[in-house]
Amino acid sequence: MTNANNKTTPAFELSWCSDPSQAQALTAVFLQQLSPSYISHSELQEQRAVALGEWRADLPAVFMAQVRETLALDPATAHARVAVAQADGALAGFALVSIDDTRRAARSFATLDDLVVDARFQGMGLGGRLFDWVCTELQRHGIQRLFLESGIGNARAHDFFHARGCTTVSVTMLKELDGTTAQSHDRRATP
Repeated sequence: MTNANNKTTPAFELSWCSDPSQAQALTAVFLQQLSPSYISHSELQEQRAVALGEWRADLPAVFMAQVRETLALDPATAHARVAVAQADGALAGFALVSIDDTRRAARSFATLDDLVVDARFQGMGLGGRLFDWVCTELQRHGIQRLFLESGIGNARAHDFFHARGCTTVSVTMLKELDGTTAQSHDRRATP
């Protein structure tokens, strides 16, 4: 089957992954997609980035440790999961999902921390299929809401998620208290 970009669309297999040997492949796919616009408050809070637009020098090791930790969790009780898409045995994309385990919110929720598609498989509808699959799986397990956030300058991601029914519910702001200046990628912030 070919898609709108005249690429042959392979058969994608979607599943939850708990295989620690996949950590290196997941990290490689994540690293190939990096841009400064990807950075949002969670990358700063999770120690992936040191400032807006600036990734940590040791990001590969930091991300790999995060993925290994997630893959080592017991899938039956895990508060974080990795969804993978494979094509002919090769990793085509993945999603990192955190599940609220405190259950203090009015409705159960999860957070989509990352959704990444390998460059070789972009334009084939895989991102949308992976997003829809994660939503269905979470709903099947009683999760009622999915939160996600995206870097302020990542317009492609914003459009992608809005097209899938996501609604902007807040704006996150940052003030550096050490005297440094946060450089915003928000076009509205520049005169």
